Amino acid sequence: MYKYIFLILVFHFHSIELVAQKITILEKESGSPLEWVTIHDKAHKIILHSDVDGQCDLTPFSNVDTLIFTHTGYKTITCSLLDLKEKSYSLKMATSLHQLDQVVISATRWSQSGRDLPYKVSSLKSKDIAFQNPQNGADMLGFSGKVFIQKSQQGGGSPMIRGISSNRLLYSIDGIRMNTAIFRSGNIQNVISLDAFAIENAEVFFWSWFSDIW
Repeated sequence: MYKYIFLILVFHFHSIELVAQKITILEKESGSPLEWVTIHDKAHKIILHSDVDGQCDLTPFSNVDTLIFTHTGYKTITCSLLDLKEKSYSLKMATSLHQLDQVVISATRWSQSGRDLPYKVSSLKSKDIAFQNPQNGADMLGFSGKVFIQKSQQGGGSPMIRGISSNRLLYSIDGIRMNTAIFRSGNIQNVISLDAFAIENAEVFFWSWFSDIW
């Protein structure tokens, strides 16, 4: 009679251990479950993923000392089965932030992705303008490396792109045109009236179909 009781107790404790090896992975900030967290050993012999409830059965890793938890946008965690047992098989993953430079393209006066534009755009930010310390708006455009500034007179500055200038270029401030097609065909020096340090950002974009711009 006692032998049967002993076997039943052994089986009971063993089943508890198997259930306890089911880990729950949560997001550290919100506490919500994380799906598709990759769990593997150092040799990548066993690879599992958490389900929609953030859970995964760790029974296949019973002979593994160290587990690695990875997920896109979250910091990788490496820990042992003993550490997981001490944490009651609950793991929280913190987000990993990647700082990217802000890209703003407003030449067409509406939001567009840079990869979808059919032409090249060169952008100057306010910190770049301040670093170059230009005297006027013409020098600011010249510092972009994409615009040639023709200075035929003292203090003059006429932008030229690929040999094209004056009324064949469009100067726009906050979407408002500075010049139109009725301007003279000679060099136009009016961009020197712009205060370079009052400009948040400047953009030079190259377009061969001038009729679409005007």
